[in-house]
Amino acid sequence: MKIRLLLAALLGSITFFALPVSAAGDAPIIEELMRKYTFPLIFLQLLMAVLTVGYLYVSGTLPRVLLATWNWFDERFALHRYASLAKREYYSVVFTLLPSSGRTMPQSHTERYNVKSVWYWYPFYSLGGLSFFAYIILVITGIYLGFYYVPDGEITFDEDGHATSGSYQSMELIMTKVAFGYIMRAIHHWAAHFMVAAVFLHMMRVYFVGAYRNPREVNWILGVILLLVTIFFGYTGYLLPWDALGYAAAAIGLEMATSIPAMGPLMAQIVFGGTQVTADTVTRMYWLHIFVLPLVGTVLMIIHMALVWIQGEAEPH
Repeated sequence: MKIRLLLAALLGSITFFALPVSAAGDAPIIEELMRKYTFPLIFLQLLMAVLTVGYLYVSGTLPRVLLATWNWFDERFALHRYASLAKREYYSVVFTLLPSSGRTMPQSHTERYNVKSVWYWYPFYSLGGLSFFAYIILVITGIYLGFYYVPDGEITFDEDGHATSGSYQSMELIMTKVAFGYIMRAIHHWAAHFMVAAVFLHMMRVYFVGAYRNPREVNWILGVILLLVTIFFGYTGYLLPWDALGYAAAAIGLEMATSIPAMGPLMAQIVFGGTQVTADTVTRMYWLHIFVLPLVGTVLMIIHMALVWIQGEAEPH
């Protein structure tokens, strides 16, 4: 069996490197295959994974497979030993720092409350974790897209007289030539929508159950700031393709910034690179999107989650 797998892998490698490039210098054939068959292959893989897990569950072999997998990793990486050590050190630190309060890591609502009496609240208490999960997905897909994106907002005209820019052309390259570029941008797009909705609903839940009251005022303020950071994340990313929608959004945002009394021109200069929409606007939005906002957002998330750990989760009212 091992010999067959080795031969298959070797044959696949030879086939991959033997794929030719078209005479016109376009993308290699492997890129064309990925562009055409990405979604069917992903669907088939997910379907096969679901069917495999379902078969193992129905046949009763799933626990044995999971146990065998755990044993395989445990024998090679000593996972059980390190997990036990981390758990022991964690509780040692907790009871050393907070001996009188008896506080430990916030328990899940299944453990802390009677789930049968608060089952209708439980999904809403997952919104913070779902927001953080969406943020991780956005970071991973954003790094992939950042390898190919070019923050060039200089307007030029193609042979047909259509206005274009380096940013827009790089987006077209990602969508049509880059392997898995289309699906990566789609995941990034929908994860951004999901994160904005999850953060907003998370804030609504905190407000309506009264979880912003003493002693959680500071965490509520941090949550409001994180909501603004999330919205600004979406706005800056919306401009980066530098298409007609992005240009219109930049013009509207610039008008809103300049309408701020006294500080309007200064705010427009800092955020948009001037009082007019120019190529510098794309550069400013690019650095805000990939450096400033991720740095600020990550630091605030760490503080936000640390306060939840210190204060404990707010009980449902």
